[in-house]
Amino acid sequence: MKKLILLLSILAFTLGMNAQNETFTYPNNVGDELSGQYIVIEEKGTPQENYSKVINYINKTYNTPAEVIKSQINGEYLRIEGISDLFKNLGYQISTKHTLEFKFKEDRIKLTVLKLQEVTQGWIITDYCTYGKTHKSNGKIKKSGMNYAIKVIDGLNVLSKDIKAGIAQESSETPDDDW
Repeated sequence: MKKLILLLSILAFTLGMNAQNETFTYPNNVGDELSGQYIVIEEKGTPQENYSKVINYINKTYNTPAEVIKSQINGEYLRIEGISDLFKNLGYQISTKHTLEFKFKEDRIKLTVLKLQEVTQGWIITDYCTYGKTHKSNGKIKKSGMNYAIKVIDGLNVLSKDIKAGIAQESSETPDDDW
């Protein structure tokens, strides 16, 4: 069992190193945490074009986009706060308020996790996705803590994949003037 946990830890660490900035990673080193992690979305376009793609994606995805957008600087910065069923815990879907930040550069969008908060109880989920919560002081993995972090981070990676796909769809859509 210990060998399996060690193997999974090494595999997760290796994948995290090879997929740097493409997916959110599990806390495997002292000081690691989910809050502040970011991924880079490779998307052709100027900062203004990519900003518009994200705004269009938000307008199409969220019921009340005006309430989701919390802060914005046209073509540079966007912060949103949405709610999604990010992951399951003990068989129940966990409704999660996610606060995400977008920054824009030529052909790139930086997506940063600022905060994840459970909606009904209000506890901060990102606080449970830290090295201190997933590992004992001697460096061994706390099984329940790591399992929880894995669920959260896997759910966040699915959300980021959906965001990437939505932005790519905005890029590929052409206006249908012949309707």
